[in-house]
Order: sequence, then structure tokens, then C-alpha cells
Amino acid sequence: MQQTTTKQQKLQAAVRLSWTNFIQSKRPQRPFLRLVPPVVLPPVVQPEPEPALDPIALTILAVNRLGLATQRCVAIGKATTITVPDARTAEIFRAALTEMQKSRRTDRLIDIVVTAEPGPGGRARNVPVEA
Repeated sequence: MQQTTTKQQKLQAAVRLSWTNFIQSKRPQRPFLRLVPPVVLPPVVQPEPEPALDPIALTILAVNRLGLATQRCVAIGKATTITVPDARTAEIFRAALTEMQKSRRTDRLIDIVVTAEPGPGGRARNVPVEA
């Protein structure tokens, strides 16, 4: 009985050694000494998100500037320039004009310009273009 136990132990040791060798051969080899220091990546800079447009302020801008300029162009037929505070608002106004041009040809006379400074009295204003 002692002999079978010894045989079993030898078999278990051989199987264990085989599996250990197999697993170690499949693992990536790591060097024992690091001759090159690890690379430190610079921190990723996240761009600041654009501030969300206030829908109420955008509606007021559209009614006060775009609406009046549209009526002026329809009535008089002269080109008008509308000043807006930022590029995002200008993009929205241009998209609105593109849609409105499908039903009114006079909306082509309206030009959108971005300005950072308000006009006299603290307000930007619609400027008629002399042609």
C-alpha cells in the first residue's frame, strides 16, 4: 500500500510540474531588472464644454433681430446685416434662414455677422446694408 501512495505522489508531482511549465511558458516574460524607467503619460486635457444656449434668450434674439430684419427685407427689399454675440447663435440663425428661404426669397438678403461687442446703448442692432 505504501508503494501505490508513492506512485500516486510521483504521478501528481509530474502532472503538477507539467501544468506549471505549460502555464509559465504561455505567460509573457517579464524582465527581472528594469533598465528603462516606465513611460509617464501626460495628463489628458479635456476641452471645456461649450456653455449651453439659453433657449429663452435665443428666442428673444430671434424675435427681436431675425423677425424684424425679415419684415424689413420683405417690405423694403434691401439687404440687412444681423449681429449676433457668438458663432453658435450665428450657426442657428443661418440654419433658420436657410429653412425660411424655401418659402420667402427675400430672406436671402439677410446676412448674419458675429460680433463680440454690443452696439450703442449696450445692445447689438440690425444694420441695413447700403447697396
